[in-house]
Amino acid sequence: MVSITLFGGVGQIGGNKVLLEDGDTRIFFDFGEPFGMKDKYFVDFLMPRERFGLRDYFHFDMLPRISGLYDQKWLEETDLKHTDPGFNAIFVSHMHYDHVMHMRFVDEGIPAYLGFAADIIRRSWAETSLGKMNFGDREYHTFRTGDKIKVGSIEVHPIHVDHSTPGAYGFLIHTSEGCVVYTGDFRMHGPRSDMTVDFMKAAAEAKPVAMICEGTRVMQEDLRENLSEDGVKEKVLGLANKAKDLAIVSFYPKDLDRMRTFRDIATETGRKFVVSAKVANLLEMFQSDPGIDAPDPMNDPNMLVYVRKMARPDKVRYEKKYVDMLGSSDHVVDSEYVRNNQSKLLFHTDFFQLTELIDIKPKGESLFIRSKSEPFEEDDVQEEVLQNWISWYKLDFRQAHASGHADMNEVLAAIDEISPEAVIPIHTEHPSLFKRSKVKVIIPEAGKPLSISE
Repeated sequence: MVSITLFGGVGQIGGNKVLLEDGDTRIFFDFGEPFGMKDKYFVDFLMPRERFGLRDYFHFDMLPRISGLYDQKWLEETDLKHTDPGFNAIFVSHMHYDHVMHMRFVDEGIPAYLGFAADIIRRSWAETSLGKMNFGDREYHTFRTGDKIKVGSIEVHPIHVDHSTPGAYGFLIHTSEGCVVYTGDFRMHGPRSDMTVDFMKAAAEAKPVAMICEGTRVMQEDLRENLSEDGVKEKVLGLANKAKDLAIVSFYPKDLDRMRTFRDIATETGRKFVVSAKVANLLEMFQSDPGIDAPDPMNDPNMLVYVRKMARPDKVRYEKKYVDMLGSSDHVVDSEYVRNNQSKLLFHTDFFQLTELIDIKPKGESLFIRSKSEPFEEDDVQEEVLQNWISWYKLDFRQAHASGHADMNEVLAAIDEISPEAVIPIHTEHPSLFKRSKVKVIIPEAGKPLSISE
């Protein structure tokens, strides 16, 4: 019998944990942490005590108690006994926090499969987080579109989709009872919508018995501005052309499409695009993948790498290499350079590097563009802090973002085009709205197996 069990992503955004079982073969697809998972019981410095492994996570049901899944070091201080690995593999759709974060707890005897570009992100993330984002010393197998991966009785066909990070895939999962489609995260309005079209075409041809489909933006009313990547560029070009002083941009550093967009905006407005050493590390690692069009910050004439002033740069190895180039390379700059050349620069930052503004001293009315999703909650603490920084420096705050997720019409159109026998909503707060599609909808319950033959 083939069964599907969702241990995460049920009635919530992110945290996908999809277990597919076919006889003795047991495979997880994604193993992420949902957004806001800890908010009910933890905040700020009140966090799960990981010195006790998964004890606190199990206590508040933040992780499923499953034998043969977790590594021994995470179970030593819990009442769940460690057993030999009881699962064949984890397939990762893409390297976003909400799809992969909890893989760090998984038994290192369970191998992981992920896209070639996703593995580059994994390795860069581990290096630039100084080991905090370590997903385990396990076997990592990379794949590309067109590969067919046999694991036990299951054959997995990964096919690229367009999302807000490179190396994003959906899966055609061929079981003894038919094909199951898992979309991962996808969109149709991005610069590589052709990749999502490839996935949808192949999925439809497979005549799936079930489709596990994301629905982040499936909602009654989506009030957020829905730009394409070209729309982001057009809007920001208009703003940057009018800006007289420093232009600051904030977006997720793994969004390579956005990285290219702002590099091009800098070029077209006569500025240089300044990125952090952490971003430079990822971009330089991407140069090893000929399938990825990544800017090279140390060779692109329109890019610069920013280094922070640190008491012990030797403790931040990925950044020290650029610190050592300061003064000898035209591509490496510091706060003094940015402070003295504000009108010539487009400066990338993120929330946790806002303190660099203290040294840069942006002039009043400098442009600040947030190019990522607005906060989900009105009382978002980070948003309040960000706006306090904006007010303190009297910055001109603007929003320009293209979502990494399909909107409701795109999701429903994808379901109808693929035409599975049944669709199982995941990664959505409104699964009942999937009933607007033309196919049977099965609303899952967390931890309850679904038989695909029923």
